Amino acid sequence: MGIKSTVTHKKESMKNIYKIIILFAFIIGSSFTMKAQQEPLYTLYRYTTNFYNPAAFGLNERVEFKSNFRSQFTNIDQAPETQSFYLGVPVNDRIGIGFTAIIDEVFIENATSLFASFAYKLQLTEKTDLYFGIQAGGTFVNIDFTDLGLGADPLFAQNVNDFNPNIGAGIYIKNEKYFASLSSPRILTSERIDDDSGVLTSANNNLQVYLSGGYHLPISGNVIFTPSALLRFSDKETITDITGTFKFLERFEVGANYRIDRSLGGLLYISIQDWLEIGYAYEGNSSDINIEEDGTHEVGIALKF
Repeated sequence: MGIKSTVTHKKESMKNIYKIIILFAFIIGSSFTMKAQQEPLYTLYRYTTNFYNPAAFGLNERVEFKSNFRSQFTNIDQAPETQSFYLGVPVNDRIGIGFTAIIDEVFIENATSLFASFAYKLQLTEKTDLYFGIQAGGTFVNIDFTDLGLGADPLFAQNVNDFNPNIGAGIYIKNEKYFASLSSPRILTSERIDDDSGVLTSANNNLQVYLSGGYHLPISGNVIFTPSALLRFSDKETITDITGTFKFLERFEVGANYRIDRSLGGLLYISIQDWLEIGYAYEGNSSDINIEEDGTHEVGIALKF
């Protein structure tokens, strides 16, 4: 019994050490992730502009509800998952309001962002409109150390709960042939350092700027080719998506997406009815990082009333 007890104790000790190593890797990684990648990535970015540009709420001609579910590295335990929702309501032909909720989960961290948006349309020409948008809200951040299963370890005895208020702004220009977007969904830089009860945590949310655009090229009466790009700038890096899609019969769209030095994937977007749209995207890792994973899946649903 004594030998078995000793072996069991050693296994539990190694398990706790392993969890602590993962924890510190998470904290170190968070200092980069929250500086350079504090906003979610979307392969279906052309259809989810409202999540990163409040001016896009002016585009809604009807009440619209949209949801997006994104699961990264699907065979890796506690890999990043993002759930995004928005409700857009046109007040009149010039003003639109909206509400967004974005839930990010990775390892022991959960971040929930809630924002309210206002958009205004200015008609530049008969076929060209310019939209301005602002948003205000904040992010609730929770780091749950109890998920580590370390028992009464005083170093991780206190969870982290914080709220970071923020504002965002953007502009969007739309023509029947082209579109362009410039925005920053989180303008304010926030920092958090908490060393109460011996627990030290830190996080930084720095300014990120989104620039995107595309052009509609008719191939025939029933086929339209749309090349587009999304660039996301931060003080650490620039993430670039290049996408090309073909739209058939005004009903369904199929294409490919390349996130430079990161991933390669495809997407499908279908207008089932004039009130229901469904999209799906898949990404495979194309970076130098060698990890065994089953790719990233993204599903979007839009309802119009």
